[in-house]
Amino acid sequence: MSTVISQDGTVIDYDRYGDGPAIIFIGGATQYRAIDPSTAEVARRLADEGFTAIDYDRRGRGRSGDTAPWALEREVEDVAALVKAAGGTATLYSSSSGATVALAAAQAGVGVTALALYEPPLFAGLDHGVHLDTLRALLAEGKHDEAMRYEMTAVFGVPAEAVEGMAQGPGWADLVAVAPTLVYDLASVHDVNTDPDWAARWSSVTVPAIVYSGTETFPGMPETADAVAAALPDASRRVLPGQGHGPTPDAIVPVLLEFLR
Repeated sequence: MSTVISQDGTVIDYDRYGDGPAIIFIGGATQYRAIDPSTAEVARRLADEGFTAIDYDRRGRGRSGDTAPWALEREVEDVAALVKAAGGTATLYSSSSGATVALAAAQAGVGVTALALYEPPLFAGLDHGVHLDTLRALLAEGKHDEAMRYEMTAVFGVPAEAVEGMAQGPGWADLVAVAPTLVYDLASVHDVNTDPDWAARWSSVTVPAIVYSGTETFPGMPETADAVAAALPDASRRVLPGQGHGPTPDAIVPVLLEFLR
């Protein structure tokens, strides 16, 4: 494990695998290394193929620090510090709402050379204002468990009985530990979705990009992946058969290698 210091002094902890052209993995909501062995496996496989792969905990999660107040710009500065540590340039691979960080970093000109976005949940016109208000109220009262349950059911659309089953499992405490960061992702997604110039938002992101989706995912994800790819000046689309909102290493590694090469 290694660390970088972001511009505001926040410590960002990461694992680095391999040596070669760099790719940095940006997790979605709740995602971090302690509960995400899949990304580490993808990183190791890319390292075996001649790449430097960086898997990090976003601020407020796992081994990384956090500094108030949060802003998307601070997460872009975290990515900039990681890109510098990787040698000055990198491809960014994002999962779900991590796309907001990846796209903002590409716009910021911090050495991003390409983007690989897996199912960005960016639905033009979808307003999460009520959900944000509810989450902020719950978190302000210290109700982290209730906030995570609300996110899972009201925002993600997971059935309540399935969430109850998750809550009885050994990994629930690790999810609840990052509940305060739920508003980070949802606020970023909300800002994108309610942008009246949604279609033109990323017109300046001219690096090569690819947008992935699975066939066994949440309703609407393939369509919004189509829309994001269409809005980017140099993007292609790839659909992965049999994959859900999080692809298996066996499914994503071959298509990522094809794109990276």
